Amino acid sequence: MNVLDLFCGCGGFTTGLRNSGLNVIAGIDIWDKAIQSYSTNHDHPSVCADLSKLPPSEFSNTYNIPSNSVDIIVGGPPCQGFSMAGKRDKNDPRNSLFMEYVKYLEFFKPKAFILENVMGILSMKMNNGQLAIDVIMNCLNKNYKCLINKLYASDFEVPQNRRRVIIIGIRNDLNIIPTPPELIITSVGDRIPVSTILLSKEEVEQKYFLSKRAIDGINAKKELMKQKSYGFGAQYLQMNKPSYTIPARYWKDGYDALVKYSDTEIRRLTETELKCIQSFPKDYILHGNKKDVIMQIGNAVACQFAYHLGKHIIKILQE
Repeated sequence: MNVLDLFCGCGGFTTGLRNSGLNVIAGIDIWDKAIQSYSTNHDHPSVCADLSKLPPSEFSNTYNIPSNSVDIIVGGPPCQGFSMAGKRDKNDPRNSLFMEYVKYLEFFKPKAFILENVMGILSMKMNNGQLAIDVIMNCLNKNYKCLINKLYASDFEVPQNRRRVIIIGIRNDLNIIPTPPELIITSVGDRIPVSTILLSKEEVEQKYFLSKRAIDGINAKKELMKQKSYGFGAQYLQMNKPSYTIPARYWKDGYDALVKYSDTEIRRLTETELKCIQSFPKDYILHGNKKDVIMQIGNAVACQFAYHLGKHIIKILQE
């Protein structure tokens, strides 16, 4: 079955789906660095374009992909406007990119789609006070039977507690009711711990270790948070549990997930470890500077998570 990956980034979704047995025929993303990484690791067309300026008919004609040749569309439209990690902007133009996703569904009419996004999408309100998810579902439900899933990547063999909304849609005329993916790991205690992918302390370059000033700053903020009873401080990984979610902003200071050996020895994760936490193959090549690479990793769909979503959609459509 042929898959089109919209907002493909560096290719996490594509990698997992290809491993599951699906045939990804193209990926589209606006970021040139991500597309450079994508094209290095995949041999099908990788298109660097703004989807709001690339109508599906033009894409179809330019890349010789007929409207009846796509079986599944996947993708995660940029979610910054919906995210709970920062200030949510109701007027963020990236929110409207959902409508571009819908335009591609209406043109290609695939048998199924998988739409991935952050949990904040469920509570985001539009300017008129209406929930964004209601607007989105009204569009999707016109031609598809849809199911909203709230899933942890850590239940699908990913060493990271990354929680995401996964909307699965099956075209109405197929008369198939979508079902939720079966959890691969059913017990919290059986989730893959982050210790399985971490480098030894001796293997990590000194540049990843925090300075005394940075550590003092973290401790001072922790005390301030105690007094005010709110805020977001540094998070230290627990070796017997999956990692915290790795966001695209991890490049700034790495405080979302730190390795703590002692009160004076604390470090950020290396790019190699971040790739493993997102279940990318070890030989997966990412282009750009440190910031570019970490943002690509943080924005990606975890490969092993995508693999199991692919297996699930194959099972639904074959049955």
